[in-house]
Order: sequence, then structure tokens, then C-alpha cells
Amino acid sequence: MTAPSTPGQAVTFYTTAELAREAGVTRRTVMHYADLGLLTPDQVTASGRALYGPYALRLLRDVMDLRALGVPLDEARDMVTLRRATHTLDGTYRRDWTRADIPLSDERLRVIHARLRLLQDAYARQAEGLARFDRWLTKRFTGGDVEPLDLDALAEGEAAG
Repeated sequence: MTAPSTPGQAVTFYTTAELAREAGVTRRTVMHYADLGLLTPDQVTASGRALYGPYALRLLRDVMDLRALGVPLDEARDMVTLRRATHTLDGTYRRDWTRADIPLSDERLRVIHARLRLLQDAYARQAEGLARFDRWLTKRFTGGDVEPLDLDALAEGEAAG
């Protein structure tokens, strides 16, 4: 990680490779998400190197989770935009934000809200059944030793097949 650029500043920045490593994704994934506007560098060095603050790691993980839940990229981007507008670089909630800080239309905010309600309702309906199914698979087949899925590779494989 890159040391703070200002004396006394508590924020440490990640390079693209460091952010990818911390999130467990490839550098290419981080760059792709940056190209799509899902992640934006918090600083850019004089040589053009993108640097990401600590909250970018949380946002990247959130984007990956949202994608795993089937949230379209444009809605994930809007959710990240909203969170960046209401939080500081280190992820602290900004109590001083105003509606003018949010660069999303009321319609886009309604779409985000509807998607979140849809996800919450689905999770509430499925939570007990998913936990029970996980226990059953653990007991009968895997013993709990399961490698995490690489969703990018899985999606590429489904697209090719």
C-alpha cells in the first residue's frame, strides 16, 4: 500500500494490483470495473497511476456481491455512486451530505431502492432454506471444505458454452 501523501493524514492508498489482491480478484477485473465507472480512483499520481482509498476495497467487494446476486452493472454503479457521495475515503458516513451531493436522478434512486427491496425480500424468503441446504451439503458431501467460486470465470464459461 502507498503511504499517506500528506503528513498527519491517516488514509493509506492501494494501487490497482494491491486492491485486486486484497479483494481476491484479478488486476484486470479492477481495471474493467474502473473502465465501467464502478470504481473510481481516489487519487492519480503524476505518472498516471491510479490509487484507491480504503473504502474502495469495501465498494469492490460490494460490487462483486451485487453481481453475484444478479444486480445489473448500471444499478451496481448507481449504488457505488450513492455510497461514495455519502461516505468519506475511509468509509465513514458523512452526516453533512445533501441531496445536491448525489449525482443520481430521483428515478435512478427509486430503481436502486426497488432492487434493494427485491433482494431483501428474496433473502428473507430463502435465508432459512439456504442455511439448511448448506448444512445438508456440508454433512453429506463436502465436509465444509469448499473453494470460493470465481464468478468472472464462471460467467465466461457459461458464455462460451
